[in-house]
Amino acid sequence: MNWLPKDLALDPIVPWPVILFMGIILVIFTVSAYAKTGFALSRFKNLMLMLLRSVGTAAILGILLQPGRRETVPPPELQPLVLFGLDTSKSMKQTDADGQSRLDRAKGILMDSSIVSRNGFISDPNWRLFEFGEDAQAVNQTLFRLAPHGNSTHFHQSLQKILNVSFQPEEAKALIIFTDGHDFELAGPSKTGLSAKSRHIPIYAVPLGKRGKVRDVSVRLSNYLPYCYVNQKAQIHVLLRSIGCDFEDLQIQLIRQDKVLESKSINAGERQQAELQFEVMETETGQYSYEVRVLPITGEDILSNNKITAYLNIIDHQIRVLILEGAPYWETTFLQRSLMRNDKLNVDVAVRYSPKKISFLQKDPNKESFHIPLTQEEWNQYDVVILGKAVDRLINEKQLKMIDTFVMDRGGSVIFSRDKAFENKWASNNLEPLTWASNTVQKPQLRISREGQNIPPLRIIANQEAGGIQLPQLISGRALTDKKTLTTILATATTSEETASIPAIVHQPYGHGQLVSIGVAGFWRWAFNAKTEGNFGIFDRFWDQMILWLAASQDITPANNFSFRLSTANVSLGDKLYFRLMARNPIPKQQSIPLSIYREQQILLNTTFKPVQGQEGSRWVLDYTPDQLGEYRAIAALPDGSQQESRFQVYSENLEETEVTADLNYLKQLCEISGGKLLEMEGLKQFIQTIKHQSVPAQPKIRMASLWDSHWYFYLLVLCLCLDWFLRRRWGLC
Repeated sequence: MNWLPKDLALDPIVPWPVILFMGIILVIFTVSAYAKTGFALSRFKNLMLMLLRSVGTAAILGILLQPGRRETVPPPELQPLVLFGLDTSKSMKQTDADGQSRLDRAKGILMDSSIVSRNGFISDPNWRLFEFGEDAQAVNQTLFRLAPHGNSTHFHQSLQKILNVSFQPEEAKALIIFTDGHDFELAGPSKTGLSAKSRHIPIYAVPLGKRGKVRDVSVRLSNYLPYCYVNQKAQIHVLLRSIGCDFEDLQIQLIRQDKVLESKSINAGERQQAELQFEVMETETGQYSYEVRVLPITGEDILSNNKITAYLNIIDHQIRVLILEGAPYWETTFLQRSLMRNDKLNVDVAVRYSPKKISFLQKDPNKESFHIPLTQEEWNQYDVVILGKAVDRLINEKQLKMIDTFVMDRGGSVIFSRDKAFENKWASNNLEPLTWASNTVQKPQLRISREGQNIPPLRIIANQEAGGIQLPQLISGRALTDKKTLTTILATATTSEETASIPAIVHQPYGHGQLVSIGVAGFWRWAFNAKTEGNFGIFDRFWDQMILWLAASQDITPANNFSFRLSTANVSLGDKLYFRLMARNPIPKQQSIPLSIYREQQILLNTTFKPVQGQEGSRWVLDYTPDQLGEYRAIAALPDGSQQESRFQVYSENLEETEVTADLNYLKQLCEISGGKLLEMEGLKQFIQTIKHQSVPAQPKIRMASLWDSHWYFYLLVLCLCLDWFLRRRWGLC
């Protein structure tokens, strides 16, 4: 509508071309009608009637166009809305040099600056007060009732909630926060500052607390090992956290029975966290405790978080392994020999050499005659089952379902040692973690993935390569056509040209158990590697650690009918600890099992496990929330008359009470990115008064003043139509 004057506008009910078209049609119809019916009238009368009808029609079309005049409405004078945020996390209860807690100091500043009146309520109706910690909420009570109760400070989440309160965005002038600036959400000041800037709400901060430099180091466990085997290497992973000691050398010690086993030095650099690991190995069975301790640094105030205890149960029960092979090859022969001479394992082997010849071999000569398991209970006696090729020549479909139950429900482990274990109609099954393709890659070299670096059997291979020992090439590897959910690739196979990379070793959790599938052939060549040591070379160590790793990470414990586990051996005060108990073979009538919890030598609780719904008689669980610090013991009285004991430690670590200095750097970045700045307490009152007397600029609004919705327009329309009707009757046309 560029042809209209600037102060005029149309708001048609339907598109204006449609209205114009309707008008043209009506005018043509009117002219033609009067040309035919008005021949009896004089030209003056005919033109008069035509004019009245046209004016009436134009008036109706004008209503459809809804013409109006643009009018500028002056904006109202808005009072600025100021948002205030008060940090009520636990760090605000720290007492600084003036003898006041930070929260009390903040309350005093709010009242001295006339933000809050002496009765504890906000003094201006255009201001809003919030408290924040892990989250934020409006303060609807007196200021005096606020307490430092928040366990953590999440700046981004809290300030986002304050900025999203229901108010007109143009009314908000500023957000002023009173805090020591410690953020544990780790979202970064730029993310929060840019969010406030996009809303045109600058953030101003009044920093509270001493502005010195807190120095503290702490150590915590980052992994949990329920048990380990005699002469098996186990790793204790710890997380070292340092505050205020950038680029300093820190000393960490591993201690057992007051004896330092190992000491490590690490430079803190600019990091706040670093992960370390210690390797331990025991030659005798028992329950061992290891203390990881970081030596105190100069000027450190809190020493209680400088040490942590790790517990490790050492067992020597032989792991029961079953090998099933339907199409024997060198791989099977070398694997069988390696496992047979391993003292940690009790191995049974069934190999099909021909349709009429199946060879059965068992390591323990004192056992009864061995046969392939026929019942679920017989399958459950094993810890690890290794499947070669063409296994469907040895077992039937019912036994395959039992293997599935052995892994899914009983927590067992299955290794597919030669890619596809089944043929014909069993080639597609639920048990294998992936589907191997028929095409192969020749002479690949094994490459350990990042996930595999943390797995003991593959770490052995990685260490060999890191030491400059080149392992023999493998014979072949298979590509895959499908990978199931949660399958992790631990190693890949790469050709010498490195043009193709295929999965070589994969792992998948399956129900309560786990699966490993090996898609490369030629591991047996490693047994001939002259650069590896003696009768326990890389091939033997790889399979030894593979089976130990699977057995140690599954729910069932070798040679035990029951397995008693904790969710962790180190629990923070106030957090839940979960106990679980599993039976190798279900006991249908067993509903509850007693559990006693001791702190040091004092019994704290006698309780019972509760059966897991749908798994009654085979799995029981219990959760417990300790309310005291110290070392604990949990003893389960099992249905077979035996007992199992696990130990755990309860510690307290609240970073809100550890990092107690004002983080000026974080607050400065947050404020400057949002368009604000840091405020000193002395100038706060004047700053508030300046904001209070500023009006908020608002955009003027445009209003449409209707030109047709008036009485004269109505009278004109009625006059034209009525006069047309009256004259037509008068002149004899009706």
